[in-house]
Amino acid sequence: MLGLWLLLICLPIFTNASQDVIFNKPLSSLDPRYTYTYELMELIFKATPEYTNAQVKTTEMNMTRSRIFHELKKGKLLNVVAEAPQKEWDSNLIVVPIPIRKGLQGFRIFIVKDKNRKKLVQVGRLKSLKALHTGSGNEWSIRLAMEQAGFAVVTANGYESLFAMLSKQRFTTFGRGINEAYREVESHLALYPDFVVDNHILLEISLATYFYVSPSFPEIADRIRLGLLRLIENGEFDRFFFQKYCSDILKANMSERLRFKIDNPQVSQKRMISLVGDGFLLDSNKSYKKVCLSMTQ
Repeated sequence: MLGLWLLLICLPIFTNASQDVIFNKPLSSLDPRYTYTYELMELIFKATPEYTNAQVKTTEMNMTRSRIFHELKKGKLLNVVAEAPQKEWDSNLIVVPIPIRKGLQGFRIFIVKDKNRKKLVQVGRLKSLKALHTGSGNEWSIRLAMEQAGFAVVTANGYESLFAMLSKQRFTTFGRGINEAYREVESHLALYPDFVVDNHILLEISLATYFYVSPSFPEIADRIRLGLLRLIENGEFDRFFFQKYCSDILKANMSERLRFKIDNPQVSQKRMISLVGDGFLLDSNKSYKKVCLSMTQ
């Protein structure tokens, strides 16, 4: 009898209440970054059928990161977001410490105007790269890392404002994750046909994307954690990830670039691998041609 009781109290407690996941709306119609997290959440739902049926929804308006944080604490307008770590978020929200992009967004390549491409080709030392004014969102966690490393960072509050500022040469480089750069140049082609992705430099910064969940929805956090671990264990996560990003990873040709590395005080490498192991993260020294071939066939 005691053994059965212990088994029962160790099982997850499920409710019949709606457990829909509500994400923030993309920052613009030209913002391609959110599709990955929406589709990953659908896979998490399928991997955890013992939970109540749920849907992926988005807010009616897009919000700044500070607004997202305050709304997540309340848990009314939205309840989940995929974001880079920040101390205040870690202290006030439920974090699922599994890096859902394998650290890919920490491999930074640069969008530049075509006429400025030669400036990056001429870079041979980190000092020279730091001297070029670079753009960043004002609330992005990467901004602090770059400023502390000595980069000349020019900030803006709006996502689309950064592309407009690059076009007007308010800064020379716009650092983006490998998962972002090529897609953003393509999605903004009509507005900025002279934007290109530099193929010379790779700036490595430890950076994770975690699911952050409102403290009002601990069951959703448990479901996300369980679903991700199941997807990783059965190999479906890797299939999904590489099918989504192999094109970008191969284009970037990381191992052949001139590579620099800076610290990120807001991201713990130990936490990034705490649930998944070191081999889960991408390695810029490796070629992913064989992996991509096997995963995308």
